[in-house]
Amino acid sequence: MTSYIELFDRAAALARAGRLDEAFKAYNRILRQDPGNAQARYRIAVVELMRGRTREGIKLLETGLKTHPDDPDILFSLGRAEMSQGAYEGATGHLVRAADRAPDRADIRTALGDVHFLQGALEPALRIYQAASDLSPDDPRIKVNMANAYSRLGDHQKALSAIEDARTLAPDRPEIAFAHANTLRASGDLDAARALIDKLLTDSPDDIALIAFKAEILDRAGETQAAAKLLTPLLVTNPVPHALARACGQIAINSKQGDLPPGDVADLVERAIAAPNLHRFERRGLLFMQAALLQKAGRTEDAFATCSRANAEAAVNYDKDQINRRFDRYQNTFSLARLPKLSRSTVADATPLFIVGMPRSGTTLVEQILDSHPDVAGGGELGGIPGAARTLSDYPDTLESLNADDLDTIAGDYLTMLGDISDTARFVTDKMPINAEHLGFIWQLFPHARVVHCRRHPLAIGLSCYFQNFRTGNEFAFSLDAFAHYYRHYDALMQHWKETLNLPIHELRYEQMVAHPRESIEDLLGFCDLPWDDACLAFDANPRFVDTLSYAQVRQPLTREPAARHLKYATQLAPLVEALADEIARYEAEA
Repeated sequence: MTSYIELFDRAAALARAGRLDEAFKAYNRILRQDPGNAQARYRIAVVELMRGRTREGIKLLETGLKTHPDDPDILFSLGRAEMSQGAYEGATGHLVRAADRAPDRADIRTALGDVHFLQGALEPALRIYQAASDLSPDDPRIKVNMANAYSRLGDHQKALSAIEDARTLAPDRPEIAFAHANTLRASGDLDAARALIDKLLTDSPDDIALIAFKAEILDRAGETQAAAKLLTPLLVTNPVPHALARACGQIAINSKQGDLPPGDVADLVERAIAAPNLHRFERRGLLFMQAALLQKAGRTEDAFATCSRANAEAAVNYDKDQINRRFDRYQNTFSLARLPKLSRSTVADATPLFIVGMPRSGTTLVEQILDSHPDVAGGGELGGIPGAARTLSDYPDTLESLNADDLDTIAGDYLTMLGDISDTARFVTDKMPINAEHLGFIWQLFPHARVVHCRRHPLAIGLSCYFQNFRTGNEFAFSLDAFAHYYRHYDALMQHWKETLNLPIHELRYEQMVAHPRESIEDLLGFCDLPWDDACLAFDANPRFVDTLSYAQVRQPLTREPAARHLKYATQLAPLVEALADEIARYEAEA
């Protein structure tokens, strides 16, 4: 007679081989012989999850949890299943309980780190990944997760260090090499990323994920036609892997020549969205991509409806009360009455050039123009200022307790980071939009700093934010109501900075830039005391790597079409028009 151990081993082997229907039947045979076998029920739930029947798998796990509430395997699998559905609160609760009951299991801690990562809580995710790595130092997958988190934070040096550790641990595993290529791409080393992918393609020339990734690298490098040529033969693929849909959508959206037929790509993306085992995070990204494709095709109603689905899928929580308190504290800390009590650093260095504004207001474009000048180096979205703010407990109130020496230390660390970007440029730009919230802190740290404030019509920014799949932060972007609430605070705070800080701020309007580029650039360079350079007007020829959502736009000459896109969505944006009536009227009057 076959023992239970042999039956379990046989079923497990079938599952590992991908023969999931047979594995499901094998575990059910065990359950028929022993209806109370909790392990068989658990394994059936896991196979259901592997088969893409997530809802059924979760129900089975929940049933098992009622009789075995402290089982770490059930808690772990349930947490991972909920995470795949975007149920992050439930996933966190179950994974925390699992970690409490099995503190030595690195896989549980890694999954808990993944929940934080998917919610944009990157620093907590890194702390959890490090704890997992301490438990299992030879697991290269944890190093890969750490590299991804560091890349998202913009710390590419640590990301590369983590992924190189993973390669050392698993030099022959192609999926680790693939992750290495992804880290190289994020750091801007496109040539090295492409070389690594080409090497992998030599061994697996038909691997769709590798082909799609190479196409994305080509697109990033400005070789959009070559990327499209690579992907065209794959448009008939069915079922559609997520990586292929993402790459095709990206190239179709960015291409100005229609290198990939938008209709065919839209069909491809729709097939990928319908896949039963698609992770919710992936589905959200494809929905945003589909919305952009429909918008490009001029189908505004369908585009906005799809975008609304994408934002609902994101299920982002926007806390109005928390935002109210945060902005009140900025204005209280830097009120005219309290300003004399605040210390300032003794740093005379004027290298930092801060570019601030709402996301999608033109900050990437302005940095691209400035980086084209020989005396300026573009630093991108640097995390130095927000990162320093996070290290201070009770920020911004605590700023009143800092003395000049404290501020000199923080400023010195920031300048060291700028020196790593360029030690010869007169200015190094920091185009982190959220620094609009930290101009008071910047005023304390850098008495000689200059700020470029990018402005754009509120409706244009609102529409563009609503259509963007922001990976981290910007919680206000996922609903029009949240956007209106945040925008009012941002607009009032920028007015407050102008009225209280003796900080040079140059306002640059996107619409003015598009209509009169030469005059706008002359004014911008004049504010920076920089001589005219023709390269600034030919910014689209600048080959620098741009790691923001606007990377494709800044490779194109200026056009008025994006500035007026919101006019096509008058009906859909009516709630925003009402909520921001005063701000819109003031913006238009000032223009």
